[in-house]
Amino acid sequence: MDLGQGFPEWTELGQDSGLDPLGMQRPIEVIYQSIVPGISTITLRYRYYSFFPFIIRHYEEKIRHSDPYEFRKFQRRCEALFALICTYGESELGIAGSDWANRMLNDAHAAAGEAAIVDLSVSADPDADESQRYLRNKGGAFGAIYATQMSEMGLIYFPRAGDPNPNPVCSDLALKLADAFSQGLGATADEFFELVAAGKIALSSLQSFEAMKPSRLRLGSDEHILLTDILFGKFEARSETDLMRRRTLQMLLDVSATSHSIPHADQVKWHWFENVPNLQGGSHHEVPHLWFLYQACDLMRLAYEAILSAALTLLETAPRRRMTLADLTDELIGFAELAGDQTWEDFSLGLADEAAAAREHAQAMLSAMEEGETAEQVRLAVTLIAILYDRSSAAKSLIEEALSGADYFQSLRTEVQFLDRARTGWASRVIADLIRERVLKRHMWVASRKFRNQKAYTFHMEPEEGQLRYRSHFRVSPSSPRLDQALRFLRDINLIDENGITERGRAEMATA
Repeated sequence: MDLGQGFPEWTELGQDSGLDPLGMQRPIEVIYQSIVPGISTITLRYRYYSFFPFIIRHYEEKIRHSDPYEFRKFQRRCEALFALICTYGESELGIAGSDWANRMLNDAHAAAGEAAIVDLSVSADPDADESQRYLRNKGGAFGAIYATQMSEMGLIYFPRAGDPNPNPVCSDLALKLADAFSQGLGATADEFFELVAAGKIALSSLQSFEAMKPSRLRLGSDEHILLTDILFGKFEARSETDLMRRRTLQMLLDVSATSHSIPHADQVKWHWFENVPNLQGGSHHEVPHLWFLYQACDLMRLAYEAILSAALTLLETAPRRRMTLADLTDELIGFAELAGDQTWEDFSLGLADEAAAAREHAQAMLSAMEEGETAEQVRLAVTLIAILYDRSSAAKSLIEEALSGADYFQSLRTEVQFLDRARTGWASRVIADLIRERVLKRHMWVASRKFRNQKAYTFHMEPEEGQLRYRSHFRVSPSSPRLDQALRFLRDINLIDENGITERGRAEMATA
């Protein structure tokens, strides 16, 4: 897989701090981007993929101003009005600007009841004070959230530099969606754009636009059929990415059918990891194998970050919050409880080989972190690393094919290679080297590169006069690979519901 040039940038994985302290997230992100393309962790409602073609087509046909600033003002007014519509009455989940819309609706109703007029022109202005905007990001929901994913699905095109129209345009497929969305609205489609131009709306008028809400997608309509076909890549011109997304979605339908409910993303990840077919002959072109690899990579990252977190805990409680690298490594290796006469190979082969062993150790490791059991946290992290190393022995060709990027991206591949080279060494020495070189020093190297290249100071420990000094902790958590959002999309088009797969979902599975 192509990991791109340079050092890892911030990623969209589920770290609240936004940091990647060991530079291990980018390879993981590349894997799941390839198997859930066109959906991100912040694309929350699928009907936005109809709404944006609807407003872009109107701009292309009726306004046609080439200035990107004018397009952005128009787009933001459309989004703000859409937020008011979706928040009025029975509020919709996952709507960009819904917090702002709630405040505006409540204030207006308190002032003048249903006769109140809501002025959205200031809040939609990209140059308004940040505190007044419906979304702080000047690009709005389209620019900040949906545009990239819609482009990946072949719905939106961005003109090349120098093009006389620098604004995004709809593909033929998107124009069909815009037509279908507009037909479902009837006369209110034109009324919507009249209100956008006016920049204000009466509370009493919002009810007439109920048909625009994501939950009001009419099942069996042209729009519904198009959205389903686009999501599952059913068109003749479908790309490899469409086929990858289709396979992931079919796997989600299968899990939903088995569970008789909407499964949690964590449940899905473990199910696919523990039930991967024919791992020995795994291919980076096969979606089930890539989901196994995704989880294995993320678990290795979690184990390494758990060790780094334990190191920070020791530093924080040390005298003057300082320790030498040697003392810190020795204390951490002591927690691992490794026999002095045991090789790394013997240690990793002596662990439980049940499919659920990785799950049990990962969950116990995270629980130990929450409960402040630092020694147990390190012991479980080391054991999890050994389990992953042993499990990866059957997937070496898959790992090499899928993770063949530059080695400055630390990944399951680089760590398995390191452990392979050291397999006949004493386990305690191998883990000591891992902790010192691949966790502690690695963090210092990653932080220094980020400081030099991105001007971001991300050190959680600092070198000072031959010692390491504590700076701050970070949050260790499993990543979020777009599965919750994919499940939300399946729910939006009625292929799954609270009882699992629907009849429409079963019909979709039958066409696989």
